[in-house]
Amino acid sequence: MRAVLAALALALAGAAAAQETVAVPALDFSDGSGEVGDQAAAQAARLAAFADALRAGLAASGRVTVVVPDCGDCSPARTPFGTMADAARAAGAELLLVGNVHKISTLIGTVKLMLIDLPGDRVACSRTLSYRGDDDRAWERAAQFAVQDLLGNCLP
Repeated sequence: MRAVLAALALALAGAAAAQETVAVPALDFSDGSGEVGDQAAAQAARLAAFADALRAGLAASGRVTVVVPDCGDCSPARTPFGTMADAARAAGAELLLVGNVHKISTLIGTVKLMLIDLPGDRVACSRTLSYRGDDDRAWERAAQFAVQDLLGNCLP
């Protein structure tokens, strides 16, 4: 029995050590709502909180290790892909999660997420999700849903 438990413990330790590392840089935001009024500060805060919630939720799952690539405030729209990929690799990541939150209207938004397999140089998974609402709580729920979706459809 001890041998079985020891083998199981070694297998579990090996599985934990073999966890993939996901780099999650900043996300991009676009606003097609045409709303009047400057909402840039609120949107920037929500976007940063969304990215933080993605990182925290993925890390809390225990299924992956999450790192932030050391490339400043890099994101797909602001940074050449090669720069982001190199920073992700330097942080030890095998996967790079990039994304965009698009506000369609006050009531509807979409989140596009792409998980890139860095060693294979290919898109491993691409998800487009929608959410409703444009307040802090709606964005929090959208981030929580995105984490669950990524865990259920894209990550080991």
